Amino acid sequence: MTTWRVQDVMTPEVITAPHDASVAEIVALLTERQITAVPIVDRFDVVIGVVSWTDLRRKVDIAAPDRESSVGWWRRRLPTLMEWPQGTAVEVMSAPALTIGAHASLPAAARVMYRRSVGRLLVVDRDSRLRGIVTRSDLLKVHARLDAVIRQEVLRQVVGRTPQIRPGTVQATVEDGVVTLTARTAHKTTAEAVARLTATVPGVTDVVDLVTFDVDDTVTTAPQTTERRPFRGLRTARPPARSAHVHQVNRPLTTTTL
Repeated sequence: MTTWRVQDVMTPEVITAPHDASVAEIVALLTERQITAVPIVDRFDVVIGVVSWTDLRRKVDIAAPDRESSVGWWRRRLPTLMEWPQGTAVEVMSAPALTIGAHASLPAAARVMYRRSVGRLLVVDRDSRLRGIVTRSDLLKVHARLDAVIRQEVLRQVVGRTPQIRPGTVQATVEDGVVTLTARTAHKTTAEAVARLTATVPGVTDVVDLVTFDVDDTVTTAPQTTERRPFRGLRTARPPARSAHVHQVNRPLTTTTL
């Protein structure tokens, strides 16, 4: 199953500034590139902080430039480069920078943005070196996938890799990210698994499950219990009376002669 990661939607080209850049150089970079913040990296390209207009206002009382205004207008609002105080980027930056791993999932990135109330994150590798930048709009790129691509992945990654399904028994149609599944499987658990896995395909917004089944194997048959008779085998009544037999002994008659 293909899982989209931050590295799949991020912007790899990021404007950075070295840690020993002067405040005046940072201002010039922000002004020229018309950006609101710049990541600060060391000589190993490891992110150590970010300098924004907010950080600069803490250092010098200036007005933040308006994004919709022309460059010439907000250049007139800024002090000249010679008027900026001495110092380097390390002295005015905010640290640590908000970062996320390049292999993190898109839901994980969205959760960090939501919790920290930010609209972008710097993307780093395992060594904290800068790899790119990801924004809220980048996280929505997964929903821009073509329906044909989604259908192909459902048939290949879900249906094709489910051994309980015979080839050609499942049909899938996709419209605006909604997948409709039509098929008949042998067991209910197989039908449920297909619908559940289809919902995890990137770009799928909903699943219409029309898959039927022959046997509901989710219902277990209760074992048959034999009736227990606690007094079975015990005598509860007296045994029937035996009929008396009278044995008569026929003795010979003897005559006594007096």
